[in-house]
Amino acid sequence: MILHIEFPNNLVTGSLTKQKNIPCTIQISDKFEIIFSVVFPQTIGNVLLWDRKILEERAIARASGAYTHNEPALITLSENSENCYEITNLSVFYNDFGWCPIIDNSEYAMPTQFWDSNDDDPGYLPLK
Repeated sequence: MILHIEFPNNLVTGSLTKQKNIPCTIQISDKFEIIFSVVFPQTIGNVLLWDRKILEERAIARASGAYTHNEPALITLSENSENCYEITNLSVFYNDFGWCPIIDNSEYAMPTQFWDSNDDDPGYLPLK
């Protein structure tokens, strides 16, 4: 996944993109946005080259609202080019499950076993 974002050039952002586990929020509707509230002004970037089906195996969608996902997250970036960063690590937080990794070492992480995906149960029949 690639994050396209234009961080403000000021003392607050400084070396932010060189840090690990930067606090942010993910927002997903028809597009995937990452919001950085730790910078001023608050800055929003768009994620490119992502797959909704693969992402939703790692981060559960909510049932209502404008966004399928609107969750606190931690992100680590690696600069590719001006205003473009590879997402090297991304985890989202859920009250019921804790931190769920989405990206680990620039690859999709292993899917999280959520309460609604019970593959170990012999009576479990996946929806088709």
